[in-house]
Amino acid sequence: MPRLHLIGTLSLLLVVTLAMAGFFSWQSVQDHRASLERIEKVILQQQQARLTSEMRSAVDYLEFLRQRTETVLRQSAVEQVDTAMQIVESIYARESPHRPAAEVQQLIREALRPARFFEGRGYFFIDDLDGRFILLPTAPQYEGRAGIDNRDDTGHYIMRGLIEAARKPRGEGFSRYRWYRPDAPKVMAEKIVYVRLFAPYNWLLGTGDYLYEWEDRQKQEAMQRLRGLRFGSSGSIGLLERNGRSLLSPNNPALEGQLPEQMAADEKKALQKLLATAQAGGGFVEYDWPRQEPGSTQRTLGRKTALVSSYGPWDWVLVTSMFNDELQSTLRAETQSHRQGDADNRLRLALVMLAVATLGVMGSLIFSRWSKKLFNRYHQELEKAQADLRIAAIAFESQEGIFVTDPQGIILRVNHSFTSITGYSAEEVIGKSPSLLKSNRHDDAFYLQMQQALLNTGTWSGEIWNRCKDGTVAPEWQTITAVKTEDGQVTHYVSTLTDITQRKAAEEEIRHLAYYDALTQLPNRRLLLDRLQQALITSRRTGRQAALMFIDLDHFKLINDTQGHDKGDILLQEVAQRLLRTVRAGDTVARLGGDEFVILLEELSPYIDEAATQADAIAKKILHVVHHPYILDNNEIKSSCSIGVVLFTDAQASAEDLMKHADLAMYQAKEAGRHTVRFFDPQMHDAVVKRVALEKDLRTGLQQQQLFLLYQPQVNHLGHILGAEALVRWQHPHHGIVSPAEFIPLAEESGLILPLGQWVLQAACEQLARWAQDPAHAHLTLAVNVSGRQLHQADFVQQVLDTLASTGAPPQRLKLELTESLLLDNPQDAITKMTALKQHGVGFSLDDFGTGYSSLAYLRRLPLSQLKIDGSFVRDLVSEPRAVAIVRTIVTLADSLGLQVIAEGVETQEQCDSLARNGCHTYQGYLFSKPRTVRELEL
Repeated sequence: MPRLHLIGTLSLLLVVTLAMAGFFSWQSVQDHRASLERIEKVILQQQQARLTSEMRSAVDYLEFLRQRTETVLRQSAVEQVDTAMQIVESIYARESPHRPAAEVQQLIREALRPARFFEGRGYFFIDDLDGRFILLPTAPQYEGRAGIDNRDDTGHYIMRGLIEAARKPRGEGFSRYRWYRPDAPKVMAEKIVYVRLFAPYNWLLGTGDYLYEWEDRQKQEAMQRLRGLRFGSSGSIGLLERNGRSLLSPNNPALEGQLPEQMAADEKKALQKLLATAQAGGGFVEYDWPRQEPGSTQRTLGRKTALVSSYGPWDWVLVTSMFNDELQSTLRAETQSHRQGDADNRLRLALVMLAVATLGVMGSLIFSRWSKKLFNRYHQELEKAQADLRIAAIAFESQEGIFVTDPQGIILRVNHSFTSITGYSAEEVIGKSPSLLKSNRHDDAFYLQMQQALLNTGTWSGEIWNRCKDGTVAPEWQTITAVKTEDGQVTHYVSTLTDITQRKAAEEEIRHLAYYDALTQLPNRRLLLDRLQQALITSRRTGRQAALMFIDLDHFKLINDTQGHDKGDILLQEVAQRLLRTVRAGDTVARLGGDEFVILLEELSPYIDEAATQADAIAKKILHVVHHPYILDNNEIKSSCSIGVVLFTDAQASAEDLMKHADLAMYQAKEAGRHTVRFFDPQMHDAVVKRVALEKDLRTGLQQQQLFLLYQPQVNHLGHILGAEALVRWQHPHHGIVSPAEFIPLAEESGLILPLGQWVLQAACEQLARWAQDPAHAHLTLAVNVSGRQLHQADFVQQVLDTLASTGAPPQRLKLELTESLLLDNPQDAITKMTALKQHGVGFSLDDFGTGYSSLAYLRRLPLSQLKIDGSFVRDLVSEPRAVAIVRTIVTLADSLGLQVIAEGVETQEQCDSLARNGCHTYQGYLFSKPRTVRELEL
């Protein structure tokens, strides 16, 4: 019986064990299948969610570009019309006082007629308020005709719409109509035009362009951007036309521009399937697509999933796609792992059966207890294996960071990408809550909404800012998915993280380019004006002074020309850094462009004297740091700057006024010799206004013959007149005689010295010709002063010769007076021109000799006839022995070079006697005569 019992017990145990082994094996297979189905479902959901997210981003980007098309066109039209209006107003202001209105209008039309822009399509047109065409460059035959009743193919009155737009405020004068396309003369397209009213002539000036041309530019920009987008290892975005033509194929650019009929069979079949999906309203679709494996020349078909959507405004079909095996690799790994687990289970069952057969002889009690423990342990191991399968199905390794939590939110597992993104290793986060990633950038409502979405839908995705281990905060795209059992019980949460720092950086770069200078990274004009406006508001509220500084580098063009523009850019960057280190952290350093910088100082003293002292101290510090040498390509370069400063707290001040005032003060610093500081004051502004008015009057004076010549005699020691110096004077109709010291420098700066100098030369030569016709005066010479701008003209020699020929003046009696500083600017050019005129008999006198550099090397080479001793030496002859020595030296030098000597500014007999004792016997000055008219000269 015991043996039979043992045999029966063993047999029973064997049957039960085999039955249990079969049952649990079957249950394991079923659970494995269910787990794989859930994994496949989650993978499919995540794949579709990713494709949907990328599609949404692409559509949002296209919509952004399309919606701004009209805005960009409008802004460009406004800029062009504003520029043209400046030209029109400038011509009108300059010419209308001196020309009939018809001539001024013709000048304006011809100035604008050749202008082209917008890739050659754009031009300026002018109509009047009666509907007549004034300027129509594309159809000049219609100019002067009426177009008030012109309509487009919708019946819209084009000219009437333009007139109505011109009456709107500046910046709002837009009109829309349809007009014939340049590439299809019989087809009309929508056109946007901007016009402004030019009130003096009741003209409306405008320009515009076709909207479709600007949409084409936006489309090209969109395709360029979408071409570079990638997601995952195989994800990309493609574009199709409605007829199937491929517009964008990032993975195979050779297909772009082809219709399905022109493609290989595999590509053709795939595109036809995509087009059919688009025609059916879009959605997800699977298809086969050729691809080339790395390291192989053979192409194989791979299964892809795509989301197809139509973008109606541009009639495009968008396709976001990725190969299925990108995510299926994880599923295969989990299947292999499960198979290995099955093998282990079978081995374990075999051992159990062997143990049962061996230990069955110990009796029913021991067998019963052992069986119970065995079944319990087996059940626990099976549950753990099932949990491991569910976790492994989600927490797979990919390019996205993944972490898995239990239902209470405790982290159970992370992948390597999670560590790469956050910096936390698995050991540091397992067993902790995801709250360790909190950046404190989101409020409680944000996390409440996240929890509510997980409860309602079992998933949540969105942008979130997380804190990394090193303390940095980075933007990420997070997706949370709940893993549930068949009865809906949540067992785990799987979260994926995608680092979107680069996308955010690209958006920040776009914003940075709009407000910062690309070379120096300083704020540009737009950001400066915004901060200046805020500074005005703050200053008015607090009562504290603020200051605006205009800084311009001295002689920066010379550095660019000699060192190269790349070195000039390096210098500008170094200056920017020095300025930043000089001012306070709360101050603004900006670059307007070129070599112009602006500094905004806030929170100065409320008392203007103290604020001026503070600003002056900072300005002088800037002068010092900018003047410190720079090392460019192992060469030491020195630079300096001129600074204009304006203080403000005035509630009536505007940002533009302050910019003008600081700029004006800076130019005053330039005029003061550079490398200095000047503060703006109202008198400075009045002086500039007066100077502008004087320049305008001088132009008028040249046209209306308000200038005349006086002549100061040049005599010998016997008092006989040898000749004279021609001196220009200005008889202003309202201010009387204007001093040459006032209008000559103005003429030099404004460029009027050229017509003024030519007029003096012409008038002097005419007088010299009259003297030559009288035998009693034929021996007289006439000296004429020549400016640097005149001498540096390429045709200066020909101008002088033409003037002599036209007036009939003898060249031998003409003497041109030049200064030393004028000759030193370009000595070789001066010598060449002087020599050419010398060959025709024209003489040269070196004026103000002794006050400049007096280079003997150049003096020896110059073809001079005479040296003129400066009046400053003559004035000190009686009281200053050094002046006597200088005069004696000049006379000795002239004698050794075979040159004549004349002294100017002789006012007393003692001066004349001293000059005679030292060898100078030709004089000019008030002792003999003040400047007189020809009739008043005692010839």
